[in-house]
Amino acid sequence: MSTFHVPTSNLRRIHLTLTLALVLVAALGIFFVREVVALQTAMDKLRDNDQARVEVRSVLVDLLDAETGQRGFILTGQESYLTPYYRGKNHIRESIRRVQQSAGAEDERVKDLPKILQLAERKLEELDRTVVLKKQQDHAGALAVVMGGYGKATMDEATQLIQRNIEQLRRQRDENIDRLDARLRRAAVLLVLILATVSALAAHAWRSLSKAVAVNNRLAQTLSREASNDALTGLPNRRFFDRWARQLVNRSRRDKGAFTLLLIDLDGFKKVNDTLGHLVGDDVLKEAARRLQASLRGGELLARLGGDEFGLLIEGTIARTDLEKLGRRLIDSLSPRLHHRLADGAVGASIGVSCFPHNGDDIDALTEAADGALYRSKEGGRGMVSFAHIGSNDMIKARPDGRA
Repeated sequence: MSTFHVPTSNLRRIHLTLTLALVLVAALGIFFVREVVALQTAMDKLRDNDQARVEVRSVLVDLLDAETGQRGFILTGQESYLTPYYRGKNHIRESIRRVQQSAGAEDERVKDLPKILQLAERKLEELDRTVVLKKQQDHAGALAVVMGGYGKATMDEATQLIQRNIEQLRRQRDENIDRLDARLRRAAVLLVLILATVSALAAHAWRSLSKAVAVNNRLAQTLSREASNDALTGLPNRRFFDRWARQLVNRSRRDKGAFTLLLIDLDGFKKVNDTLGHLVGDDVLKEAARRLQASLRGGELLARLGGDEFGLLIEGTIARTDLEKLGRRLIDSLSPRLHHRLADGAVGASIGVSCFPHNGDDIDALTEAADGALYRSKEGGRGMVSFAHIGSNDMIKARPDGRA
């Protein structure tokens, strides 16, 4: 029986390859996770930077709103101008608080935040003083504060400082975007490497599995052939023949059908084995099996039952004359010499025939009947086809000259 064996060196190589691949995937996975975490941090910084720019710009907008409302109120005295003034005034401190919040621990992103807050407070103080003077009907005093230029200088300084910080935040944002792009590229490369490694692993595993399946299939086929076929002749063996015969019995009982069993025994084979040796005997058996098989039609099962004995199963009802012709054809196929060291007719055949259900309703009874007929062929002079007789041990013999 064949034995499948995988070389130890191959197993070690496969194990080492898989181990290295898994280590590589794990390392790439760790780097990829680190890049993803860094990407998240970079995204947070980018979001904080955008928020800081919005809030710093809001400080300037709120100061301008408050100043516009203050100027309108001083020039016209209409209370409606105080709406943007109060709105801007109230929003300034909230905007500065949000700037501080968005800057977080890295206050250097808005380095001039304390100075901006100071200037905003000074500007609000100037605005408040003029509004109070205007409300007290001190128009000249309010205009004097405005015309003094103190508020304008403060506003100009605050505007320049805020714009400088907005530009600084914009540059920081561009740097963050560049770093983010670089990390995205690294993460993409790592992801491609991981996918490539996993794909290579999957392909390697698939190839290994396919090879293993192919080897197992070949082994299974070999074992199946060895279990069902004769190793020497390649014909079905006795085990397969018996299994097939029992299936025929069951099917024929169910369908009320018929089939025929022929037992074929080689004449003169023992002498060949004893005089020329087993190697020549094996060659004779193989050639005899080939010729017997070549004399049959499709659907007729020929098997080697052991030694120099063969069995033939034919399903269906067959006329005796046809069986006689088949038997003669099988015997005649062995007449030309079966080996170059043998003469023509040195090995022949005798045949015994039994039919289901006439000679038995199971395979054992049919085999016994055919075996009895085969014995009579041997006793009657060999090279004959004998039929088991229904209900007795008598048989009809077909001699080479055609007489029964």
